[in-house]
Amino acid sequence: MRGKELLAALLLGAGLCFMPVLGYGEVRHKAYEMNYRLLEARVSYIMLNPTNFLDVVFYYDPDGTMRSYKIVPEGIDMKGKIYVQVVDNRGVFSYKSGVVLLGQFKRELEAIRLPIFFVATDLDTDIVAVFFSRQTVPLGYFYQGEYHLWEK
Repeated sequence: MRGKELLAALLLGAGLCFMPVLGYGEVRHKAYEMNYRLLEARVSYIMLNPTNFLDVVFYYDPDGTMRSYKIVPEGIDMKGKIYVQVVDNRGVFSYKSGVVLLGQFKRELEAIRLPIFFVATDLDTDIVAVFFSRQTVPLGYFYQGEYHLWEK
């Protein structure tokens, strides 16, 4: 009888130990998978544009907390979006303004679209891109399919 009680206690203890871990591990696995895919997209972008790639970093914001870092303009909803940070490390945004600068943003984001397409299929609604100068001064952004200059 003592052996059956010991076996039952051992099985119950092991079952209770693994029960919470199963639910926690699934969410964590999805976050790791998203981070891996975004890193893979960054490497693909660099490999597809070996002579003219910009400094591009991708972040996934599942709950909208990046909004508090003030890296995007007011009124932009970041929940469930992929944040694309584009820093001009080659001087392609230098000495340009207005419509010419918006056109350059569009060309750069078009180069980024192919590698990130496997993570975000509808780029107009799934990503928010912010374009920075070489000195990391915000110049403009892409949100809901439209390009905008950064307002002071």
